[in-house]
Amino acid sequence: MLTLIVQLPLGSPSPSTVYTYAEVQTDASAPDCTLKWAAAALLPSADRGTDVMVLVPAQALSWHRVSLPAGLHKHSSRRQAALQGLLEDRLLDDPTSLHMALAPDWQRSEQPWVAVCDREWLSAHLQVLESVGLTVHRIVPEFAPTSATLQLHALGDAEQGWLWCSQVERGVWGMPLSDLRTDGHGLWRTEEERAVANVQAEPAVVASVSQLLGLQAQLMAPGQHWLSAAANGWDLAQFDFQALAQSRRVKQVQRAASHFWRHSTWRPVRWGLYLLLATQVVGLNAWAWKTRTDWQNQQASWNQMLKDSFPQTRVVVDAPVQMAKEVARLQQGSGQLAPQDLEAMLAAWGQALPPNMAAPTAWRYQTGQLHVQDFKASASEQNTITQALNTLGYQWRADGTAWVMRPQEGKQ
Repeated sequence: MLTLIVQLPLGSPSPSTVYTYAEVQTDASAPDCTLKWAAAALLPSADRGTDVMVLVPAQALSWHRVSLPAGLHKHSSRRQAALQGLLEDRLLDDPTSLHMALAPDWQRSEQPWVAVCDREWLSAHLQVLESVGLTVHRIVPEFAPTSATLQLHALGDAEQGWLWCSQVERGVWGMPLSDLRTDGHGLWRTEEERAVANVQAEPAVVASVSQLLGLQAQLMAPGQHWLSAAANGWDLAQFDFQALAQSRRVKQVQRAASHFWRHSTWRPVRWGLYLLLATQVVGLNAWAWKTRTDWQNQQASWNQMLKDSFPQTRVVVDAPVQMAKEVARLQQGSGQLAPQDLEAMLAAWGQALPPNMAAPTAWRYQTGQLHVQDFKASASEQNTITQALNTLGYQWRADGTAWVMRPQEGKQ
């Protein structure tokens, strides 16, 4: 997955502002973070497969530890106001003009860390990036208090470089390398803390820092600490910048889908999915073919039965209907009663009536239908009549204030 990391400069954006950036292949075994510089309009473009990450420099952030009221995690709308009230006395600027972000695991901490920066400054740079077609998906601090052991990073050169320190118990703080005292006086509280401290330095200052601290500093390529920042779990896209967090979640879904469809690790699963889909398609086609064949065989059987029973039939359109009409014609020709005849319907009606129930006297007959007027019966009696008529091959249903009796389909 390609990630474009852009570090924001400390000043407000202008046409001459230059951004430091790096294009990192984060899923590589040894990702390379080579720093480059360009104006906003000349920054690399980002396609759908590229994750855009903004790096907030350490100088632009202040860190504060707070004790949040119980139950605040249930009221997201009050969270920002609560932070502003808790930090009002610790900040030099008006809290409403600052952007605040909580640690990723703040719900499980009694005193979580809060990162604070200037809201207008951050918003202005994000608008510049948006104007050149870069949609930011995540905002991360350059350094964050995530390690239990003291982490020291020496950046820049001996004259203008800085030493940045971070620890989960003490936060993030820094000092110019020119102010660094011999043996690192003031950086650690105990010798045990000094013994386990992790010191990394860029090439221009690795020798001087090792000498001043009395510890061997590990050589760190310029920008290498950006990879640690990208993996520290922090995301400053909160509150007013919550939309960026939503864009990041969409990007994560896209990245997971892209990884599934492209990475060789998932090739057996993809082949299994293709085979499953192919099996389903073949199965559905086979089922449809069998259903169609059965229906055609049934149609052919009906057609043949009609021709065998009534040889005079030349054109078969709907075999069951034509057969019913031919049977009714034979019944009429032989003098037999058909189900739709009045006598047959009255006989069936008489059989269906419950015992001791008088037959209604208001009724009307038309071809194939017997309309009974003002028929009043209980629900149980109606069910009895309906079931009896169904057994005899008739339908019984309400039609407004009347009841209608007619032969069932195929019985006429």
